[in-house]
Amino acid sequence: MTDEEIRRLVEPILRKHLGPFGFETAEVVSGRDHDGDPAIFVRAHYRPSDPKAAGKARIHASIAIADALSDRGEERYPYLRHLIPDAEVSP
Repeated sequence: MTDEEIRRLVEPILRKHLGPFGFETAEVVSGRDHDGDPAIFVRAHYRPSDPKAAGKARIHASIAIADALSDRGEERYPYLRHLIPDAEVSP
């Protein structure tokens, strides 16, 4: 799958799980992880919000993304990063 195809797939998933917590848009970049294996890096961009509020929702979103990609035959692991303006740490 291309990065754009993946973005179109994951953005509604993120909106469903993380929209109430300020999710705005996603960015997808293919690359290699720390072991050099092919990977998918999903960056979720948010409006300013409390980064601790969406703990369980973030886990559910990550699982839903991995499941959706696997269902389409994608073998690369998706890494989800949350980018929250004004947060002390971007988890």
